[in-house]
Order: sequence, then C-alpha cells, then structure tokens
Amino acid sequence: MASWWPGMLSFRDLTFDYEPFPIGLCRPAFEAGAYRSLVDAFPPLELFGAKEDLGRKYSLSEVNHPDAYHDYVRTSAPWREFHRYVKSEDFIREVVGALAEREIALGLERARVRRRNPFEGAGRVLASLPHAVRSAADSAGMALARLRSGRAVLGARFEFSVLPADGGHILPHTDAPQKLITLVVSMLGPDEWRAEWGGGTEVLRPRDTKVAFNKMNRYLAFDDVETIRCLPFEPNQCVVFVKTFNSLHAVSPMRGGSDVLRRTLTINIERLDTQP
Repeated sequence: MASWWPGMLSFRDLTFDYEPFPIGLCRPAFEAGAYRSLVDAFPPLELFGAKEDLGRKYSLSEVNHPDAYHDYVRTSAPWREFHRYVKSEDFIREVVGALAEREIALGLERARVRRRNPFEGAGRVLASLPHAVRSAADSAGMALARLRSGRAVLGARFEFSVLPADGGHILPHTDAPQKLITLVVSMLGPDEWRAEWGGGTEVLRPRDTKVAFNKMNRYLAFDDVETIRCLPFEPNQCVVFVKTFNSLHAVSPMRGGSDVLRRTLTINIERLDTQP
C-alpha cells in the first residue's frame, strides 16, 4: 500500500535512535490535508474514560469505552477510512518493513495477520454485539488461527488519547508484554501547543538497576527514573518505538492551561495469540 494516500502514514523520513531501545521519529507523519481532516474530526472529550492507573489520562479505544469508540469511528468518515487502513495487512507489513530497513529485525516476516475489519461484511454484525461477546469471539478466532498456522498472530488497533495540559501525565512504563510496536501521532491544530508546556515523550532509565529488567510493564514513579532524552510534542509527527524489557518511557506532568488538551493517536501492533 503506497504512503501519502489520503489518511495514510508516511515512513519516508523515519529516523531512529537505538539506545537504550529503538525509538524513532518521522515528520511529517501525514499529508497536510489528511492530517487536518483527522485533527478536525478528533472525538470530543465526553466520549473518553479516565485511566487513573496510568497517570492522568483519558482514553477512547477498542479496550476503553469500546462501544463509544466503535460508534464514533463508524460514523466519522476520516476515522472510518483510517481504521480500515490500520486494520489492513498492508499496514502491519509496511511498519515491520520500515523497521527492517532501519536494521530493526523483529522476526515477524512470516507472522499471520488478522485482517478482519469490524465495519465490513460479517464483521459489522460482530461489531454490533456487546464488548464481552466480541472479546470472546476474538479470543476463539486467534486460538484457531494459531493452531492452524503454528505462527504468531498479529493485529493492530488505535487509541484516541487525551492528557489535560495542567498536570496531565503518563507514568514511566515499558508497555504490555503483547505489544510489539507503538506509534504515537500528535493531533494538534495550528499554533495550538507551546513548547514550555512540555508534553514530549521521554526516554528513561531507572535509577536503581535492580528494576531495569521490566518486561512485564511494572510502573515506576518519576522519582525512580532519569531522563535520557525527550522527543518534543509537535504537530504532524509520529514517534515509533519497539517494546523491549527496558523500553521505559513517560510523559511528565505538563505545565499548560486548564483549557488545553494534549491529543494523540496511539497505534499498537501486538501479538494477539499471547493475550489472555
């Protein structure tokens, strides 16, 4: 699938740092018109749910408030098209390929990809069912696919994320074990954000080496870590990183106004066959 089609991410300008874990940045992430249409159609805050265990954050996704998420994506033309793209096999192959071109070998070339789009064909029926029923059907389908192929089963999903600029934050963490690759795209209008407010993605290391091996995503306090570098929060950019035992990252408490929101689109490529 070619990049720079409307609504599609581009990895043309993706560059990486490799220590202490692979983390990269590409800018621009979208063609300007596509980016503007997605920013303008970002969901309203009242649809989101609080994620207090992660810090001070609000989320809308297939996992958090899934019914509101599916209803919104289904009725928003820009996000419906983007959802179709993220759920495609081409998208996952494109991301894995972009990383391989930059010497990040994840061994996923032969992995199976779940290609079901819940807004097409029989998937529309499944999408209309309660979340618990959908989850059970997904688990059964992944188990069957794994038995048939003996290979990893990959899927992709995205989350709308909001942090209030007056103290909003995400605690230091390494991401859940089933996650393989994360892409965080800023969703900003023109002149909407000031650098002095913070909001960047911080690459961290623990002060105590006993907790450096953190494959299971144990959360740390900000006092327990030190910042190696920070990728500033800027419009139309995509931060890309690989889940590792030490992929420690966070967003420190921000210093903006109470009426300002840090909006992002977070895309995860994950192993579906390892989930409970």
